Amino acid sequence: MPRFLRRRILQSLLTIFGVLTATFFLVRLSGDPASLLLSMDATNEDIARLRTELGLDQNLAIQYIKFLQNAAVGDFGRSLHQDQSALELVLERMPATLELALTAFALGLALAFMTCLLMQLSSNRWVKGLIMWLAFIRQAIPVFLFGLLMILVFSVTMRWLPSLGRGGITHLILPALTLATYEIALYLRLFNAALGQEQRQDYVRTAYAKGQSRIRVLLGHIVPNALLPIVTIAGINLGALLGGAIVTETVFSWPGVGRLIIQAVNQRDYPVVIAGVFVISCTFVLVNLIVDLLYTFLDPRVRLA
Repeated sequence: MPRFLRRRILQSLLTIFGVLTATFFLVRLSGDPASLLLSMDATNEDIARLRTELGLDQNLAIQYIKFLQNAAVGDFGRSLHQDQSALELVLERMPATLELALTAFALGLALAFMTCLLMQLSSNRWVKGLIMWLAFIRQAIPVFLFGLLMILVFSVTMRWLPSLGRGGITHLILPALTLATYEIALYLRLFNAALGQEQRQDYVRTAYAKGQSRIRVLLGHIVPNALLPIVTIAGINLGALLGGAIVTETVFSWPGVGRLIIQAVNQRDYPVVIAGVFVISCTFVLVNLIVDLLYTFLDPRVRLA
């Protein structure tokens, strides 16, 4: 186990290093922020002076080395527009992203699991086909369009729920449902495939031969053994959600990390963009590490070493 953890931690650090390096050079290709921070009547001397203050007049290699030195201690500079530490600005938005992402993740898994149980226990092929088609239709609708439709129906027409911003639980319902329902088709296919494969195993026939009920065999024997592929995809999906559901946060004006990064990109606020990408990459890597560790608890046949 320690050897596995050391290897995975090293891989994680290399992944984060690669992401930061790519982000550093990519943001430099988007343009000069000095010209955006000054007014339209600013002279070339004013722009040059600001570039010197920001360190943008130095050689790119020197900028990169200084960037790595500062990043090693968690210093990504200050926001060019809000005069605040870029990392602190991103971390201030993390609670909103965590609230939305974890709610949507749990809701999506719960809806998919309950729907799949209904399909497994039902002998009506038409019901199963209708459920899958509805799930596929939902997945075919882009997130931004589905979010706008939810706002139009439940906020504008019926006036049941607020459409924008973060507040109480009522503000969370529409964006969480928008995210949760998008992955239901994927989860249903995984659940059905995994459960269908396990149902053909010998231990299932033995359990039925002992007189156990269908629901007991399903929940007590089949589901635990079918979780591995689902955990893998669920972990990737959770990492993406925690990284900031950019489109959903933008549609619902949710003050999360994804919306902050979009605003920073539009303003060419380099420090905030890089700090945001750093937090997202760390979150994604951590979630995947946790998923790998869960394998040994879900299936003793898996040996991390």
